[in-house]
Amino acid sequence: MSFPQKLFAAVALALALTLSAAAGVSWYLLQPALIDNSCDDASPSGAGENKCGNVIFRVQVVDVIDRPPDALIRTYSLARLPVDLLRVPLAKDVLTEDFVDYYENHESRLSLMGTARRIAYEHKLEWTDRLVESVFDEPAEVALWRDSGGRLQYFAVAMTRNVLAQAIQTVLPALSDVQARSAGKLQGTDADILLLDYGGRYQLLLVSQGDRVVALSDPGMLLAAENDDNGVPLQRGEAVKLMTRLINVTDESAAVSPLAQHFGLAALPEKSHEIAFAAPVFAFGYASFTPDLRALKLSFDAEGHWQSAARVAEQATWAEQLWSALPHRPGLCAALPVDWSELAAPLARLNEGRAIVSENFADRFEGAAAVCWYQDSRLYTPLFVARLKTAPDEVVAKEFFSLAAVATKAGERGEVVFDRKTGVGSWRGEVASRFGQGDGRNAAERKLFPALALHGNRVFFSPDVALVDGALDVAAKRYPALADSFAPTDFAADTLAFIDPSALAGLLKKEIFTALPRDEEATFRNAADVYLTPRLDALARYPAQRIRLEAAETGNTWRPLTWESARKNK
Repeated sequence: MSFPQKLFAAVALALALTLSAAAGVSWYLLQPALIDNSCDDASPSGAGENKCGNVIFRVQVVDVIDRPPDALIRTYSLARLPVDLLRVPLAKDVLTEDFVDYYENHESRLSLMGTARRIAYEHKLEWTDRLVESVFDEPAEVALWRDSGGRLQYFAVAMTRNVLAQAIQTVLPALSDVQARSAGKLQGTDADILLLDYGGRYQLLLVSQGDRVVALSDPGMLLAAENDDNGVPLQRGEAVKLMTRLINVTDESAAVSPLAQHFGLAALPEKSHEIAFAAPVFAFGYASFTPDLRALKLSFDAEGHWQSAARVAEQATWAEQLWSALPHRPGLCAALPVDWSELAAPLARLNEGRAIVSENFADRFEGAAAVCWYQDSRLYTPLFVARLKTAPDEVVAKEFFSLAAVATKAGERGEVVFDRKTGVGSWRGEVASRFGQGDGRNAAERKLFPALALHGNRVFFSPDVALVDGALDVAAKRYPALADSFAPTDFAADTLAFIDPSALAGLLKKEIFTALPRDEEATFRNAADVYLTPRLDALARYPAQRIRLEAAETGNTWRPLTWESARKNK
């Protein structure tokens, strides 16, 4: 396996932890649906009988399945996904076997398996432990949706040729069991809907037909809040359409499901796993910074081979002219194909009652921007750089400085310098912040020192003035640039990001241990010393890499990512 493939596991660690965990434990990372009942004798589990003796449900609608999924996991085996992840050497260095052990013994997973065994025992069903365990050892697709807080909270799991479908058919006649209740048929089909209570506080909605089964993390993803005359919940139209397509799978449609089609994915190769996540997942609410980057994809197989790709718009622009303007040795740098038209709304709000910037201020920018995090700074104080169409004059520079003072709420305390001859200028502010510099015990006295600088047709900004000063030193040839350390190749074309694991590990270690002072968080600090520090040290041993977008095949919006050394050969 090549080093770039290994390194990708660490770079994608945060997302891989979330997404692969969701795949491996997608049956049990649940939140209880809020089910109530209008009958006085309604059971705590949420089902009861009205005066006519009909079973009724009260469902809280979860309005997510009507929209495209935010992430998709396709795997030849849910059970094998976390295990195969550890076949990648660096992933094993960072995660260790504890990663698999944790999810194998997760409370919700054990509750679900225990409930299945209890149903088998009480109804004298011929279910062996192997049959129950094999529920996880099957090919599957896991679609995930974000909740209002941005977490990948809700999911739908679709499986074919699974023993769970057979088990559902066996359980349906035994509906007197309080843990399994029928919710009727999927509208317009013969598919059975089964609501399963388990673990005392969890629920799972299962839709089964033949050898096909789809599981939903929340009943309200499919069921409506209203009931019919028999007390059975009505079903939501758009959700029914998707569920019908997932249940009625033919040999041709099985290769590329509706979920995979949304991401523009081809058939999944044998013995492999694939994780695709849309831009909102990794943009964290800053989608305006990634308008041309639609999705990222990670693929790996049972042998530990890795591949990565990005789905981008055809008109995407990158930060090819900015890498030489940034100081060297960042922990992480990324191109930001910004949609500059999105500046109009926030600028209009800032301009209310005052004229800070002109109406065409956003038109001064062109191309992509870039952002970098440095070990000597903090995680929340990155350095941004953008390119202007023309070098600003004194009037335009004043607009930039006024905007910085208002946006950071520094007010009139800022220091402004501008040289008319060279066009070089800077603004430096001071803002009270509990995250700033100062006495660690007295948050009221801490301060941030944001800065904005103009140099030629480039503009720099950071909440940390030292990073802006470093960028000005690069522009004045007093300090090495990020591009100076690149291997002598066409480093600028279609470069997406740069990663230095050593510097990144140092930055992460600083943030984590700052949040865990030894005299206040002794238990967590000791745990971090024992378990986290060795993992970060293992990450730090890998050399710096840069990530380039390769040309895509004709008609394919997915472009492979190439990982290569970001250091010149000595």
